[in-house]
Amino acid sequence: MKTAVDSSVLFDIVKGASGAPAAQTALVAALAHGSLCVCAVVVAELGRYFSNEQDLKDFLEACQIDHDPISLDTALEAARIMRGYARNKGPRERVAPDFLIGAHAIKQADALLTTEAGFYRHYFEGLKVVEP
Repeated sequence: MKTAVDSSVLFDIVKGASGAPAAQTALVAALAHGSLCVCAVVVAELGRYFSNEQDLKDFLEACQIDHDPISLDTALEAARIMRGYARNKGPRERVAPDFLIGAHAIKQADALLTTEAGFYRHYFEGLKVVEP
C-alpha cells in the first residue's frame, strides 16, 4: 500500500510538537504496510524548517519517504474539487496546496496520512484517510 503523507504530520515531527510521537508511530505503521510518498507541495511546505535543501532531502530519506511528482490528471482533479469548494462558498481557509495534496493522495496513492482528516474526508470522497 502506498501512503501519501501530508505536511501536517511531518510538521509535528520536524517542530517537535506534542503530536510528534503519534506521527512517528503512524509513519512506521504505514511503512510496515507499504511505501510512503510526498508530492512537491509537501516538500515546498517543509522547506522552511530546514537550513538547506540537503538537510530536507536527508530528512525525507531517513523517514523513507519518496517524492512522487504530481501528474496532470492529479492537478486537474485538484482544480475540479476546488471549483466545487468555491461554488459552495467553503470557508476561505483552504488554498490550492491543500487540494493538490488531497488530489495526489486519491489519484496517485492508496491513502493519506494527515492530522486534518475532516477536510480531506469531506472533499475527497473515497480517499482512505489515516490519522496519527
